[in-house]
Amino acid sequence: MANWKKIGIISGIGAGVVGLVTYVSRLNRAQTQLESVTTAKIHSLKLDGLTIRVDVQLKNPSRSSFNIKFPFVKLVYKDKVVGTSQVIDKNIKIPAYGEANIESIMIKIPVTSIFSIGAGLVKLLLQKVAVVISVKTISTIDLGWKKLPYEKSDDMTLHPKA
Repeated sequence: MANWKKIGIISGIGAGVVGLVTYVSRLNRAQTQLESVTTAKIHSLKLDGLTIRVDVQLKNPSRSSFNIKFPFVKLVYKDKVVGTSQVIDKNIKIPAYGEANIESIMIKIPVTSIFSIGAGLVKLLLQKVAVVISVKTISTIDLGWKKLPYEKSDDMTLHPKA
């Protein structure tokens, strides 16, 4: 009878380990499959500065749901950071085989920054010339027991308003 008890305990532990390994591998695979689609456009170009609107769509093509921190966004023009979004401590749930949309992340580039690092950017926009900027999305994927960094950079073309 004692042997059956030992066999049952060992089998239970083995099944738990197999289940945990399967769960961990699925979550790691989900992290590598996360896709983000970023769009950026000029919201306003006024005397007080330039405001760029960034929308981020997060896509989860896996069967595991997880949370991701609200994305932090950097705008880079000619290898210089011209603007960043606010840091927001908010979790966003991404369902299995689902999407989450984060809209209207406003990045304000004040006049002082425009003159120091973004002068070429604004000059081209005022001349109605499209400008390519790099939009870097940074976040953290929360798998429950582990947090993984997520970073993606996309080149976007800003089209001046007509």
